[in-house]
Amino acid sequence: MTVINMMSFGDSGAAVADEQSSTQIRKYNASQKLRLIADSVIFGGSGASDFIKEVYEMTAESVAVSKEKELTIRQINDLTKKILYQSKNSKKNEALYQNLGISLSEMQTGVLNETGKQLDDQTKNSARMVMQQLEEYVNMSILLGGLENERFVIYRINSGFPGDKVSKPNQSIGSGSDESDKVLSNYVSSIPREERDKINVTEGLVKLIEATNAASNLNVGVGGNPSIVYMSKDKKIITPNENQCILASEIVEGYTRGLLGKEFAYGAVHELVLNDGKFENYEEEMKQSCKDWKKLDRILRGYKE
Repeated sequence: MTVINMMSFGDSGAAVADEQSSTQIRKYNASQKLRLIADSVIFGGSGASDFIKEVYEMTAESVAVSKEKELTIRQINDLTKKILYQSKNSKKNEALYQNLGISLSEMQTGVLNETGKQLDDQTKNSARMVMQQLEEYVNMSILLGGLENERFVIYRINSGFPGDKVSKPNQSIGSGSDESDKVLSNYVSSIPREERDKINVTEGLVKLIEATNAASNLNVGVGGNPSIVYMSKDKKIITPNENQCILASEIVEGYTRGLLGKEFAYGAVHELVLNDGKFENYEEEMKQSCKDWKKLDRILRGYKE
């Protein structure tokens, strides 16, 4: 369970994600959900962490050994889809063979390849149960973000249906996407139509973090410390460290709750994310700028206010 939020600011863009993953009995705040492909495309995946990593590594390796000098984001999108669908069918084939001794193609045709005999109803029903149990593991959504014709674009891929380029400036995936989408959709719709292809970078970053905070506060399976990746118009990648991301998230939470002013919040997020600002300095400034530091401190530590 996850939230990954991505936004195009026009000629640059960014992604923000949580770090929580879970099993039936445990949760882990240690999942790296934002990665880079060839230092030119931001990759974010929602689904089973191990399967996402497998698809990512296969894609990154395929891009690295490609004969093309530099693949476009559309080519990487097509390659990622191909690898995802092949990997998904491979997992299904393995599960059917391990459990029932039949292949995926035999399940689909209902005929055993070697003998030509029809599969009996019991085997067909068992095969469907195996597929249902596996579907949760192989179900995955992926966001790819990068520059195309000097514009930051977003591609969405889903294991259940073909994806393509996202038409709006923002996209969210994962169990926290509903709550995040409320924040981002409200923000984007408040921008005049003719200005949506040139969103203010700092404001966009604040809204991405706010959307991630909103999902973390409400949605099951979303939490831990956020991670942030920014791509400039010249493909420079900026990845703030964990402490910078945590403080940026806390500052946005304080701003959202009306305890920190816009000027400080926007300025601090800009410096922390884009200019490698020292979190110790801005942590102290946050305390001094806050309208009621004791209240915000309690909120950030989980007290009810």
